[in-house]
Amino acid sequence: MQTVVAEDQAYNAIKEMIVKAQLKPGARLVHRKLAKELGVSPIPVVLALRLLERDGLVVNMPGLGAYVRTWSRDEINDLYHIRSSLEALAASLCAERATRVDMAAILDAKEKYENVLKQGDYEATVQADAEFHQSMVRGAHSAYLETMINNLSIVNLSIYMAHVYLKKPKTTFSAEPIWIHTYIVDALQKKDAAAAGAAAKEHIEASLKMTFALFDSNTKVLS
Repeated sequence: MQTVVAEDQAYNAIKEMIVKAQLKPGARLVHRKLAKELGVSPIPVVLALRLLERDGLVVNMPGLGAYVRTWSRDEINDLYHIRSSLEALAASLCAERATRVDMAAILDAKEKYENVLKQGDYEATVQADAEFHQSMVRGAHSAYLETMINNLSIVNLSIYMAHVYLKKPKTTFSAEPIWIHTYIVDALQKKDAAAAGAAAKEHIEASLKMTFALFDSNTKVLS
């Protein structure tokens, strides 16, 4: 039981360090060093790294060890397009299946995102955006779809945050995602599955363009 708890702690801690770019893309992950930093034995860290490899955040190179995964432009493009298709499906299902409780949670998440964005707290805004998407996906009431989207979301977030923190220290915020959230919510409230799916797909594809802006210019935007 202690090993399982330590494994969960190591998994969550290392994942957070990767997502926040405290562990940079291409960084070697030495399990004994990480175990010492996290205050656990090496075995839970080894197990955690295997889970992170499954999630796509870590790559294990035979004879060389584990590294934080780096992504090519083509891979990033594929990841976002896969996610856009899955979120479009989730939004369509949400329009059909969401309860009043689900819609209340979605509206609360939308309002929280807009309020946090105005405050200029970057990390809080990114988290609030993720919470909005999670509330919509939960409203689809499809556990398997939710798991797939959450896994992709973590990978997308780690890619985005790495470029934010490593390449461009100053961030400007775009108001565009607010309006795209609005289109999604309006469609959900009308129970218009086709419109909800189209709006969700548009949002993720807009996020892809903003992510690529991190590669191509000195202007930072929020997806």
